[in-house]
Amino acid sequence: MLHLVYRLRLTQKANSDMRAFWEWAGQRQTWFYSGLDMVEDTKWYVCTVGPEVHSLEHFVTFADESAWGRYRQEVARRGQDPAWERRRTSQEEWWELLEARLLNDPPATMSAGGGE
Repeated sequence: MLHLVYRLRLTQKANSDMRAFWEWAGQRQTWFYSGLDMVEDTKWYVCTVGPEVHSLEHFVTFADESAWGRYRQEVARRGQDPAWERRRTSQEEWWELLEARLLNDPPATMSAGGGE
């Protein structure tokens, strides 16, 4: 599996009205990922320890690099529609992108504890 990971810092607008932020984020999740069948899963985490306390990490999971490539192509295609792109870029009112990275699962099964 391939994981696209975004680290996001919330804006003053988001921090001043967390209820509105999470409502917007839930609506964006549904809208943005609708029809992106190459996305296997998404997960959200709030960072509670570290240099960016209360930042978010957003994981987008794909089966492989080919699926990630199809995702990038589809997002670029959708971005050609000015209304879609305007809605996508409205995210800048709510968060700032700090980092984006790609992670791959290891080639061996790893389990917690109890191993021999």
